[in-house]
Amino acid sequence: MFPNARIKQYYQQCEELLSFSGLSWWLIDLEADPNVFYCNHTMCETFHLDPKLVHHSVSHTCPIAGDYNKYIAIKSSDKAQHVFDDYLKLRDNTLSEYRNRFPYYDETQEKIFYFTSRAKALVRDEKGRATLLLGIIEPETASEELYNQASLDSLTGLRNRRVFDSELELLINLARREGRFVSLLLCDVDHFKSYNDTMGHYAGDECLTKIACALSESCSRETDTVCRYGGEEFAVITYGDDQYVSRLAENMRLGVLGLALPHLETELGKVTISIGYVSLIPDEKTTPRTLIENADRGLYHAKRNGRNQCSDWRFT
Repeated sequence: MFPNARIKQYYQQCEELLSFSGLSWWLIDLEADPNVFYCNHTMCETFHLDPKLVHHSVSHTCPIAGDYNKYIAIKSSDKAQHVFDDYLKLRDNTLSEYRNRFPYYDETQEKIFYFTSRAKALVRDEKGRATLLLGIIEPETASEELYNQASLDSLTGLRNRRVFDSELELLINLARREGRFVSLLLCDVDHFKSYNDTMGHYAGDECLTKIACALSESCSRETDTVCRYGGEEFAVITYGDDQYVSRLAENMRLGVLGLALPHLETELGKVTISIGYVSLIPDEKTTPRTLIENADRGLYHAKRNGRNQCSDWRFT
């Protein structure tokens, strides 16, 4: 179970000293095997590791980086490089304590959780290089209210552009690693400028709030992230099923149409939306910009062909 008496001794001491509720901790013996970490039962439960084992593979779930481990294979990822640079500084004694905030996608709940990770060198050699690392991981619960304030659009209550950028990048890299689909839908309110001009900006704000509710009600899965993209534009990120996205787009279009919000400047006399969407399995060249530009092509096609419709980017 343990390769040497030293790691066994430190593991037992950590079990006695760090037995706090909800706290995950881990050890890495850089001398014995830097690709193996030893952790407590809480960490096994939280990150769905085999509870019968105390040692696990770093390449499978990196305790230093959390889900940012999935960025490591992407050379252009600034986040991955920052994580790796800090790890080297910690190991070489130019950084006394490592800190990181990382997302974790829980497949059993189909939901993204955020954690804070901290690490220090427990033992160093005569040259100051770390030989044994200790880390703790805690769920971000105490700051949930502050996080919501910073992540929600004040008008509609949807996730804001900051969250959109973060979760789109995360799910692209998760989908790349798992070989699954990630989808993006861009929605635009048809003739919204004329709606504001005729109905007034207060009515325009109410219109956007009602549309936001309709879009949220159309999304049935935890992994459906609904955001206000900007102005009268909304975005939805989905994960794992390319057949789902076309049904979702149509349900959202019908949901807004069903609100029956009067708009005298349109052919139907009601507020409508146009939707462009893209669904793909990312490769090494896929970036958030790739999905945004392709979904935007679909949206332009829907607008050009008469509005109040959904368009897959491949048919443009």
